[in-house]
Amino acid sequence: MSARRRAGAKRKATGAGERWIDIVIGVVRDGDQLLVARREAGDSFGGYDEFPGGKREGDESLEAACVREVAEETGVAVRVEKLLAVAWHDGGDKNLALTFFQCRVDGAREPSEEARRLRSARWIPRRAPAPLRFPPANAGVVKPLLDEPAAAP
Repeated sequence: MSARRRAGAKRKATGAGERWIDIVIGVVRDGDQLLVARREAGDSFGGYDEFPGGKREGDESLEAACVREVAEETGVAVRVEKLLAVAWHDGGDKNLALTFFQCRVDGAREPSEEARRLRSARWIPRRAPAPLRFPPANAGVVKPLLDEPAAAP
């Protein structure tokens, strides 16, 4: 999927020597609920909500990075079901290739105590009653995900 993503997705050129950092994001669904966490205060966009994810390491596949990052950030084991979207974010000194995957729980459903305490990891209704605040680079992808019909169990 990594090669297909790179070949099939349009990417904005940033000039000679451009470097893109692969970020994977797991949109974890369980019926009509989504797993979200809150960015830590010291991070960029600290206090914003987010789907769990992070940087791909070494020659790790994007899917493997997604599974690892969701587990590290929430304690929830998942399996990747499909590629949802790719967004390119030119952040000046950091260019991010954001790859969103739809994931399903593959084990215990509840976030770890540490994830709940440190990152407010929690399940929310897909159409959350309280407004969520996501980083701007995610906005074009997040809104359609929250608005679409619930996935079949």
